[in-house]
Amino acid sequence: MWSVSQVDNFSYCQCDACAKIIADEASAAGPIIHFVNKVAAQFPDKIISTLAYQYSRKAPKYIKPANNVQIMLCTIELNRSKAIEIDSLSVSFLKDITDWGKISQNIYLWDYTVNFSHHITPFPNLHTLQKNIQFFTKNKVNAHFQQTNASRGHEFSELKAYLIARLLWNPTINVDSVMNDFLNGYYGAAGMHIQQYITQLTDEIQKTGEWLDIYGHPVAHAKTFLSAENIVRYNQYFDAAERAVRNNAVLLNRVKLCRLPLQYSMMEIGKTDMFGARGFYNEYQGKFILKPAMNKMVENFYMVCKQNKVKNVNEAGLTPLAYYETTKRFINVQVEGNFAFRKTASAFPMPSNKYSNADLTILTNGVQGANDFKAHWLGWEAQDFEIVLDLQKLKQYQSIQMSTLYDPKSWIMHPKSVTCLVSEDGVSYRLIETKTIEGDQRKQNVTQEFKFEKNIGSFRFVKFEVTGTKKLFNWHQSAGGGSWVFVDEIIVR
Repeated sequence: MWSVSQVDNFSYCQCDACAKIIADEASAAGPIIHFVNKVAAQFPDKIISTLAYQYSRKAPKYIKPANNVQIMLCTIELNRSKAIEIDSLSVSFLKDITDWGKISQNIYLWDYTVNFSHHITPFPNLHTLQKNIQFFTKNKVNAHFQQTNASRGHEFSELKAYLIARLLWNPTINVDSVMNDFLNGYYGAAGMHIQQYITQLTDEIQKTGEWLDIYGHPVAHAKTFLSAENIVRYNQYFDAAERAVRNNAVLLNRVKLCRLPLQYSMMEIGKTDMFGARGFYNEYQGKFILKPAMNKMVENFYMVCKQNKVKNVNEAGLTPLAYYETTKRFINVQVEGNFAFRKTASAFPMPSNKYSNADLTILTNGVQGANDFKAHWLGWEAQDFEIVLDLQKLKQYQSIQMSTLYDPKSWIMHPKSVTCLVSEDGVSYRLIETKTIEGDQRKQNVTQEFKFEKNIGSFRFVKFEVTGTKKLFNWHQSAGGGSWVFVDEIIVR
C-alpha cells in the first residue's frame, strides 16, 4: 500500500479537469481525490491511501475515488465521552462517513482512544469502544487503526489494548464479561476494586456528558469526574485493591501502575491550586508549609515509573524523570526571602490571553512553572517584549531571576536573550547584564534560569527586555513558523 498525504494549496495540477473540480467542489477532498486517482491509475496493482482529515474530511460531490484508492477517514475532532452515533456533537462526522460510504467501498478508519497530552491521566472512554467500532463496521469501514496508549504505565494501557483487539476480532462480544475476565486475571483479588473504580469513573462522566478531549488537561474535569469528592472515593478503591494483593509483589505492582493516572491528575490539579484545598501547601501564620502527603505522592509516582521503566507521560516524549524534576521545581515555592512575591508586574505588549488568562500575577505568585505551558506560564508569540516589576521599596538586593520554557513540539523556544535593567524611580534605568542563548537551540533543558547577581546595587524597579527567536529554526519540522517565548516566576533576593 502506498500513501499520499494532503497536498498543499491544491497546486499539484493545472489541467482543465482539475480546475473545474476545484471550482465546483464545496469540499477540499475533491481536487485531492482527482490527483490521487491519477496516481492510482499509474499503479493499478497497488492500493493508494490518502487522508480524509480535518479540512478534507468532507466527501466530494462530483468525483469518486478509484477502486484502488483507500480513504483514511479520521475522527480527531470528535468528543470521546459518548459513542459517536448518539453524540449530537458528532453530526458532521456522521454525515461525512455516510457520504464517503456512498462513493467508496475502501474506507480505512483512524480512530483515537487516548489523551495525547497526558497519557497518564484518567480518560473514561471504555464504554464507547464497542459502540464506535460497531458503528464504523456498519458504515462500510473495512480496515481500522485504533490508536491507543499501549505503553507501560499509561492509563489502562493493558486493558484498553486487550479490549480493542477483541472487539476488532469480533465487535459483538460481551464487553462486560471480557473486561471482568481480564481484570480478575490480570489484577487477581484486586480486580473487583479496579472494576469499582472504572464503574464510578464511567458513571460520573455519563452524568455530565462533558467533552472529553484527546488533548485535554485533567484540570478541565476538576469539578466533575475528577472532583475532590470523587478523587477520595477513587483512592479508597485503590487502597482496597492494594490491600487485597499486598502479599503478591507482581499483582501489587500492577495495581500501583494502574493508580498512576489518578496520582497524576491529583498532582496536575494541585499545581493549579497550590495554596488551596487541593494544592501542595497549607498557609499558616504567613508561612507556606508543604503537605507531606502531596510530596510523598510525587516521590511514589516517580518511583513506580522508574521501577517499571515507564518511558513517557505524553506524546511529546516527556520522561518521568523530567516530569519529576519539573514538578519538584514547581512545588519548591519561592516565598521565603523572595521580595518579588505577590508584587505588581506589568508587560508590554501583554502576553497572549490563551494561557493563564494573561494574568501577570502568575509571574510573582511564588510558583515556578513546570513542564506544561498551559499552567503557570505566560506566553508571547513571535515578538519581543518587556516586563517591569515594582518591588515597592528602594533597597539593596543581591540577585534577580526569571525563567523560560523549552517545548519545541509546541513551538516554544527559549529567548535569544534576556537583558536585565534596574531603576530607583521607574524612569531612568541602568543596565545590569544581557544573557544570551547561543546556537539554534536544537537541544535545551526544559527550563532555563536567567539569573543576574553582578553589581546590582540599590533599586526599586526591575525591567526585563526579552528578545525571542520569533521564528522556528531550520531544524524544526515547522521551520519558519512563529515561535513562542514562555516566562514564569520572577525571584528577587
